Amino acid sequence: MASLALGGLVVGVVWFSVLTVVIALQVLGGNEDGQADSYMAVFLGMVFLLLAVAFDIYRREFMPDELIHKIRRPKIVLRRAFR
Repeated sequence: MASLALGGLVVGVVWFSVLTVVIALQVLGGNEDGQADSYMAVFLGMVFLLLAVAFDIYRREFMPDELIHKIRRPKIVLRRAFR
């Protein structure tokens, strides 16, 4: 399920990146409306938000736990005869 979620998030990042490039090309071409700045802010915000969620899911599901190698073996206590 995490792989499926990551795939969907990557598709969303690519989609909003394409929309950002389209708006940027319209601004460079001089064919823009008054809301171009707002659209760019929303689209880039969505790109960074989706990237943050994707990195968080990747870190939780696919990165090894750092504490695994710090688990100590149980201490061996030699039994002494009771005096």
